[in-house]
Amino acid sequence: MILWQECVYRAVPTPANCDLNPVVMQSVSIEDTDCGLQDGRFQVVASGGTGTYRYKLDNNPYQPGTEFSNLGAGKYVVTALDDNNCPDTLKIVIKNKNGVNIQLQATDAGCKTVNGSITATAVNGTGPYRFKINAGEFQSGNTFTNLLQGEYSVVVKDSTGCEAGQSVKIKSGISFTSSILPIIQSFCAISGCHNGSQFPDLRVFKNIQDNAALIKTQTTSRRMPLNSSLTQSQIDAIACWVDDGAPQN
Repeated sequence: MILWQECVYRAVPTPANCDLNPVVMQSVSIEDTDCGLQDGRFQVVASGGTGTYRYKLDNNPYQPGTEFSNLGAGKYVVTALDDNNCPDTLKIVIKNKNGVNIQLQATDAGCKTVNGSITATAVNGTGPYRFKINAGEFQSGNTFTNLLQGEYSVVVKDSTGCEAGQSVKIKSGISFTSSILPIIQSFCAISGCHNGSQFPDLRVFKNIQDNAALIKTQTTSRRMPLNSSLTQSQIDAIACWVDDGAPQN
């Protein structure tokens, strides 16, 4: 399985080995919000790593400051980068102080199938409660079924009109050990290919994980493996596993 080929030799900077000096982030303080307002805030701090740190909230630009404010109730993901671009992420939940909050439980969808589900539980607040998923309408039922692999946002509203929402990722549940590794061993980490004679060495899980997005792109386009082919179910399994975050499961 050929990931890429080069005709011209060139110097390629060696990326830092983040495992040698990992960035570790932790929360310093969390202040919840009043219901219906955006007065929540939190502060984080990073340690380890190299040099100074930059921080970002969700998909916003990086900033040098460690505090994020003007936040409504919900789940947030903050990322820290050091001077070597080594990352660490942390999930923060801002709750309603005196209103309803929400807890979510998701089940796997399977690969390319709609077997996923989300069950929402209202915490505190005043019933009866209503729930909605993504841009849908509020409903009395707290379970959403027939869902594909992907990210979903669920909101609960209590009888006072107070709302709280969180996002959750439904995974395919594809196993690296039982589904992906046999493909790698049969088509990729073989003699004359990615078994140490060619970069990357796909006998090593971290190398597979680090190149997961590229492996997905190359197999989906059927540019790899070289001199052989995968079934559509094998290609789908790789894509679903990568979209799950390429876990070592």
